[in-house]
Amino acid sequence: MGKKVNVWLDDKSLEIWEKIPSGERSNLIKDAIKKSATETKEDKKERLLRMKISEFEEHSRTLDVIEEKRDKLLIEINNLRDQSSLIEIDKDYFWGTICDVAGQYICGDIRYCSYSFKSKYSIAKIEQEKIYIHNLRTNRKNSNFSKKTVELAIDRLIANGGKIPIGDFIPVKMHEYTVVALHPRLYERNGYVCWISQDIVKIENDWIPEHEGKMPPNEWRTTENFLAVLIDGRKALIGQGRKIVIFFLESHNKMNEDSSSILDQIEMPFQTKHWSFILPGLMHWGHDYNFQKVIGFTNSKPVIRD
Repeated sequence: MGKKVNVWLDDKSLEIWEKIPSGERSNLIKDAIKKSATETKEDKKERLLRMKISEFEEHSRTLDVIEEKRDKLLIEINNLRDQSSLIEIDKDYFWGTICDVAGQYICGDIRYCSYSFKSKYSIAKIEQEKIYIHNLRTNRKNSNFSKKTVELAIDRLIANGGKIPIGDFIPVKMHEYTVVALHPRLYERNGYVCWISQDIVKIENDWIPEHEGKMPPNEWRTTENFLAVLIDGRKALIGQGRKIVIFFLESHNKMNEDSSSILDQIEMPFQTKHWSFILPGLMHWGHDYNFQKVIGFTNSKPVIRD
């Protein structure tokens, strides 16, 4: 049995109501109520379904993170158990080295880049055992890292046997770029930060041999006319004549974007007559702020981590 109810309508709704034939008004209201009840029930079910799917996806992401951390810990445990893979790094000496180089960067107005060479930075200052970074794109100078940050990074590097995925060495990208740029034994390669354990040489002008118009060897080794070096972690052979000539064995996003063989570079190696090692291990070339980290080896056939 039905019941009569009162419905309040505003002026605009009342105007529409009066246009509806009186015999159709009740059915119209009943249809609207039924439709609203059905939609409300479906909306609740849909909302609950979306909530459960979102909850499931969140737990899946959390599980992925936990599994990734577990895998990394297992690698570190195995590396630490394997005595042959352990590397030794003096933390105080390491920090002193990057502070010394950072001071030289400040004095020389030297700039360095991200791994992709797209972002540029310089050292703003060294203060209270912290190194401050100048982001040249944003002009911000407040980002900094401490000796403690570096010591934790060294622990992770040692636990990973001297080769650690980028981002795992130091979580803040700008800080990781800086430490890798400043320390001569660190380089980025194929998505990893790597440590050089063998004897290295920070190249200077007089280390570059005269190429005498000869071609370099087809492998990465030092000869009388070419020096095997790492330029920003990329294998290269370097010699000098009227110009400095560099044959890359791997792509370098700034100096040689194509990963070419020696034969492919016979006519077009990288070369310039405007070059100088303004610091040991740091080459400036061209007429702009172009600085590249160049490391050599005492061994004529060096071996590095790939």
